[in-house]
Amino acid sequence: MAAEQTHKLAEVFGTSREVPQTYIERPGVDDRFLNDITRDKHIVIHGASKQGKTCLRKYHLAENDYVVIQCTRDSSKASLYEMLLKHAGVKCEVSESRTLSGSRKLHATISAEGKIPLIAEGSVDGGLESENGHENVTESKDFEIDPEDANDVVRVLKAAAFKKYVVIEDFHYLDEDVQQALAFDLKVFHEMSEFVFIVVGVWLEANKLTLYNGDLSGRIATINADHWEPVHLQEVINSGTALLNISIGEAVQKLIVDGCQGNVGLLQEVCYRLCEKYKIWNTQEDMVDVGSEADVTEMLRAVADEQAARYRNFLARFSEGLGETQLEMYKWIGYAVITATPEELRRGLRPNVIFHRIRPNHPAGDSLQHNNVIQALERVGKVQFKHKLQPLIFDFSNGELVVVDANFLVFAQTHTNDELLEYLGFEPQA
Repeated sequence: MAAEQTHKLAEVFGTSREVPQTYIERPGVDDRFLNDITRDKHIVIHGASKQGKTCLRKYHLAENDYVVIQCTRDSSKASLYEMLLKHAGVKCEVSESRTLSGSRKLHATISAEGKIPLIAEGSVDGGLESENGHENVTESKDFEIDPEDANDVVRVLKAAAFKKYVVIEDFHYLDEDVQQALAFDLKVFHEMSEFVFIVVGVWLEANKLTLYNGDLSGRIATINADHWEPVHLQEVINSGTALLNISIGEAVQKLIVDGCQGNVGLLQEVCYRLCEKYKIWNTQEDMVDVGSEADVTEMLRAVADEQAARYRNFLARFSEGLGETQLEMYKWIGYAVITATPEELRRGLRPNVIFHRIRPNHPAGDSLQHNNVIQALERVGKVQFKHKLQPLIFDFSNGELVVVDANFLVFAQTHTNDELLEYLGFEPQA
């Protein structure tokens, strides 16, 4: 049967900047977002890497409804607020004045073009007189602000008549001190304005921002984009095969779903590569059978191999921790991860499980304390930030250590434990 409409492969499967045509609405995720966006609360969208967090807000919001503030490792609170003001059409220049803390203030200028009476007062830049006694002018308002002060930022945004949602993308890239400072400022924005922030980041702890600032309780809504049921992943595949007019066997589909470790981004990439191998670049005139179980295994291995150098470096750097210590706790936390099953890593390893897995093999033996493990786990994020190991691979949330990068799980499955332990710095087994 010939297809009615042609779709490009890149629009159907794969990971790209745009929302794929195989986007699936999930109960408890999409409906929750649509409800929460109308409640005048800040929204936190969290979950593992490549789980559809960004697609969620892109799918439901028009591009002109929001501005995106992209976080980096080097972003400070001041730089993020300056970026926000610029998105709001505010011209920002460094002032000669200083704040009480000694940092430079910002000279913020809001300009608006329009027709005003010739007798109007204010700061104006010339124009041309019209027949009705009005003049086309550019009126400007000037502010001198502390770029670290949320109250100043609110004042300028209100003066600029800013009305859009503010998306803070990749919040997890920020230094923990900056994250905590922004958590306190979100309360200011909630109390002093109607501005709504949408915070997007890689972590699994639902109450991460509330832990930073308890006053945010009741002022934010959290959406966990991480959970994908097998039926939803199956729906993604079925949607794509229908759009491309192809058929992927039931056993092959099951292997894709199982092999993607519950990660929709990995599933999209495997489906794309499968079609690529069979030269399915767009919708087929007649139905085409695509893929074998061997193909899927090959694709998963290829995805892991492409990032193998990064993961080897990750294990080596992570094992170094925050510095040289006698217990080498991060090396041994890595040991607990490598010797765990993929199911355990997706579900999460509790400190007690890690402790009992480490203790029989650790050189400290019975002198190793449960508290040693907990203290190290609480700094897992700091270790990755120190060594510039981002995006995050390990996350300690809700009292559990979780792998938030599905590709790392595939990498671990396609290497032996002995190989992985060597990357951590353990001596090879005879």
